[in-house]
Amino acid sequence: MNNFFKTLVLSFIGFQAFAQQDTTWVQTFTFDSITARRANFQFPASLENKRFEKVLMYYKLKCSPLTTWDQYNCGEWDYLTYTRIFDHTGVFDSVQVDGSLFKVNTLSPLNYTFSNQVFYDKQWQTRTKRTPISPISHSITGTPASPIKWVNSGSNGSKIQWIITASELVNAGVVAGNIQGLKLNLLQALSKLEGVQVQLKSTNLSMLSSFETTGFTAVFNDHLSNLSAGQQTLHFTQGFNYDGTSNILIELSFVDPNFSLSQLDLEAVTSTASSLLFANDNGVFRTNATNYADVNMNNVDLGGDVTISFWAKGNGSYGTSTSILEAVDSLNNRLFNIHMPWSDNTIYFDAGYTNAYDRISKAATANEIDNVWHHWAFVKKTSTGQMFIYKDGTLWHSGTGLTRPVGKVDRFRLGSNWNGNYQYKGDIDEFTIWSSALDAPTINLWKNKKIDATHPQYAALELYYDFDDERAALDKSGHNRMAMCSEISMIQTEANPICGVTSLAQVPKTTIIQGAYANPVSDSVLTTLFPETNVLFQYAPGDNNFIIAANQKAYTQGTIDTLNSNGIVIGSSANGFNQTLVNDTISYFKPPFEVINEVEIGRYITPYGIGFDLGPNGFTWISDVTDYQKYFTGLVDLAAHNTQELLDIKFAFIEGIPARDVHDIAPIWSNYKSYTYSAMDNDQVLSEVPVVLADSSAMFKIKTRFTGHGHNGTTNCCEWDPKDHQIIVDGIPRFTWDIWEETACGDNPNIGQGGTWPYAREGWCPGDMVKEYDHELTPFVQAGDTVLLDYDIEDVPVNDQAQGAGNYIVAMDLVSYSAPNFTHDAGIVDILNPNNYEYYGKWNPTCSNPRIIIQNNGSAPLTSCMIRCWVTYGVWAEYHWTGNLAFLEKEIVEIPITDGNWWYGANPANKFNAQIYAVGGFPDLDEYAPNNYQTSNYTKPEYIDGPFYVWNITNNKASENQWKLIDANGAVVFQRTTLSNSTDYKDTFNLAPGCYSIILEDSDHDGINFWYSQQVEGETGGSFRIRKIGGAMMETFPGDFGHYHRYDFTVGFALSIDDNNLSDEFLLFPNPANDKIRMEFTGNIGATALIEVLDMNGRVVATETVSNTNNSYAKDLMLQNVNPGYYLIRLTGDLGQRISNFIKQ
Repeated sequence: MNNFFKTLVLSFIGFQAFAQQDTTWVQTFTFDSITARRANFQFPASLENKRFEKVLMYYKLKCSPLTTWDQYNCGEWDYLTYTRIFDHTGVFDSVQVDGSLFKVNTLSPLNYTFSNQVFYDKQWQTRTKRTPISPISHSITGTPASPIKWVNSGSNGSKIQWIITASELVNAGVVAGNIQGLKLNLLQALSKLEGVQVQLKSTNLSMLSSFETTGFTAVFNDHLSNLSAGQQTLHFTQGFNYDGTSNILIELSFVDPNFSLSQLDLEAVTSTASSLLFANDNGVFRTNATNYADVNMNNVDLGGDVTISFWAKGNGSYGTSTSILEAVDSLNNRLFNIHMPWSDNTIYFDAGYTNAYDRISKAATANEIDNVWHHWAFVKKTSTGQMFIYKDGTLWHSGTGLTRPVGKVDRFRLGSNWNGNYQYKGDIDEFTIWSSALDAPTINLWKNKKIDATHPQYAALELYYDFDDERAALDKSGHNRMAMCSEISMIQTEANPICGVTSLAQVPKTTIIQGAYANPVSDSVLTTLFPETNVLFQYAPGDNNFIIAANQKAYTQGTIDTLNSNGIVIGSSANGFNQTLVNDTISYFKPPFEVINEVEIGRYITPYGIGFDLGPNGFTWISDVTDYQKYFTGLVDLAAHNTQELLDIKFAFIEGIPARDVHDIAPIWSNYKSYTYSAMDNDQVLSEVPVVLADSSAMFKIKTRFTGHGHNGTTNCCEWDPKDHQIIVDGIPRFTWDIWEETACGDNPNIGQGGTWPYAREGWCPGDMVKEYDHELTPFVQAGDTVLLDYDIEDVPVNDQAQGAGNYIVAMDLVSYSAPNFTHDAGIVDILNPNNYEYYGKWNPTCSNPRIIIQNNGSAPLTSCMIRCWVTYGVWAEYHWTGNLAFLEKEIVEIPITDGNWWYGANPANKFNAQIYAVGGFPDLDEYAPNNYQTSNYTKPEYIDGPFYVWNITNNKASENQWKLIDANGAVVFQRTTLSNSTDYKDTFNLAPGCYSIILEDSDHDGINFWYSQQVEGETGGSFRIRKIGGAMMETFPGDFGHYHRYDFTVGFALSIDDNNLSDEFLLFPNPANDKIRMEFTGNIGATALIEVLDMNGRVVATETVSNTNNSYAKDLMLQNVNPGYYLIRLTGDLGQRISNFIKQ
């Protein structure tokens, strides 16, 4: 826990009072600002003429059903939120935006030589052939029927399966034994058809409802040449052994890369069986962790109603964060997005944007995401405020009150989000987008069909990729909106189509061949290879963006090659169709705008909010924003957070003299921004830059705020992997630091969040402010100099380059200051305990030794001072501190409480008080008194009267846990460092009066009962309770506490029992006493009360009873048998309890 305290010294200012300094409070957002997250606030003009010791931001969140983000009181997700000031400069500008004239496969080469006419390479492949010796033909008879279109014009493939029944075979004369070939009747001529295959299998099926995929014997694989109308014989390369009793299933298919095929029909007959036909070469869009496609929906206005439908089958997407698609407008606002799924295995559908986007979501199973094809339709109907998700034609989820229109698309990516992250892994097929809200019957009716003009909403079809035939994402909606894949070969052949299969009543007219055949011989055949089809987008300047002016297929420059069977080129000829396109820079100017600097003054990560609560009054974080005070003048344009929780922000301007005055603050590279890890590592961003230091300033600091994000590579960089960061000054590395939150997430007082809240992350924790790291530049520079500042980061691992796709949100500012305002000044920065500031709630309330943070605000080293603290004025605890703190260095100081009576009789209304004096051993050396004294409100710890026991039931990972009982000085009274799995421990205590703490720790930072550990690691739940001997449960520790949970309590003096009357009076006299003491109490604690005299070991040495007379109690207590010493008198009635103390002489 000491590491946590050290971090607090760096980052946060506690909830102490600034009693000696005037403070101006400025309220901005309030809980009533439910959806307003950017607004103008008038800051008092009086602030502009004042000097401030500190400026603090009080940032409070509250969970509420009034929030509009989602259905939870606290938002479900741990989102980045930025507290920003938009600094209006009054200067107007127009930005020139540059882009490329064209892109090929998402790249922008300087020039590109290609052909817009297809050309084919050829490869010699070995084929097996047989010739008949004495063939016997058996014609399967039937009534003539409509021809079957086996080869469609322009198609690159087809597959048909049909059944010939055993009775049809017997009637035709087919006998048990080898089937050596078959004959089909062609109705047209065709010069050549490549890649023809035949497969057979025996079956008991008489009808086909879907393609059969297993159990076949391949009997033919060859090209057919010089086909003429009439009967065509296919001699099998091996015989098929027919058993004489079964039906036979025949599959006839071809895959031919040539795009110039013409229609070829098969003569057909009726049959008692059926046939299935798919008249294309079936393809799918296949994505992995590195690729995606840019979709040409640029400048398409989808209006209010949208339907996105497709078939999907994931391959390792379950349990990961993905976007199967995302579209944004020209301002990068999300128009629609589908997480398929996110890391919580929930499918999120976002659609429509007006200040924010509409969303519905539902948890999905593994089978709904991976390894199984499902049809999905996502519908947004703005006119009724409804959103729907249909799975396999049936409504799966819906939402209402969602009226934001989708609008005009600028960029659209398939397979990832719009900037190429969170890639989906799996197959996509039959992808469509409609500018209408398809209804449920239409979705269900058409989910297994190819889209054509007979569709009732065909006029609203904006995009249609079936990914069939040519290996490219070609639009079959009629709009010619292609998709540009980031990698070639993303369109893959899939043998078994899931859509567009036609069931036919007729079957091809077939003749079965049996008889004797010669032994097989091998020869070679020249086979056409599928060309590598690229897609080229040409751009033109448009309306505040670049418009895709044209898209086209392109075949990269090359020779026409002939390859041998091993893939080696054995011959080449020139390709006469090549042309070269020279790239160029195109530009557009954005409309004139005021130059507004977006200044981040703080960053926060929202909590995982399902089942979480921030308390009835909300939770406050306090951060020091003194360095940004120049922006807090006049009308301030402030933005903060999102609408997941209610928000309240106010600023405290604490008047006084700071350790040094802030002269200026400015970004070194740019205002906060996201950079990829690879770009940071390769010095493509945050490169060396000259910075001029003001000659009017004397001291300089670099303020940094970093958070790592993304799940990339083997370490899930950059959220889950620590990296070293470095700033180089004039070529010399000066500052190296890490931002890894090793323990801070599990130490977060906001325990019990959802998600994976307690685990370490790179620079942030769910439900917490992001910490800043300051680097003092002054020792390495001179005012007025121009210095070279550079940033570096730990190298992307050579063997894990995928990490480079992770990203960091970076803010780095240069702050300029005056020289120190004091030579000697020690101040109290914060009070850690006792303190009721909720951020310190993990170690409060407590009556253990107080801890404060002191700071040297003088230019001379601080080597000693006296610290005085009290809870009752006049009852001091004093401590002589020695050390060696340089300017602005801080230290946590623990004040030993050596007087066992120091806490007795304390009233929290008087607060905890701390004071520094005698700096350097001299009473008047300290030059600034206002920061010498601080107070904190505190809450009294609970009271345990009598013996109790700790009851710990361990889980099945008890080795992660240990617990200890310590006293106010931190001395261990009892501890268990080794625990056995699934075991009951009961440890009994009867403690002497004092302050105590019980601390339960978990080395894995996941408590003793955490949902994620249970689901992923198989960890069971444990419990930890404190119970009074023979009485009720006194305390139950939460199971989901993260790193540790601490319970503080008192024994022998009841600080935690409040008086029944605030105006009562409790008198003991004389005090000190000899043989008798008089007790008088004015107030009402019941009709009668019990008087107990207790020694300092908590033992009762005398008792009496007293009655209430007009709200007054009086009694003389005889002390002849009481030994000299310090004692407590406890007065207890039905309505309350009161304690005081006396000395027996």
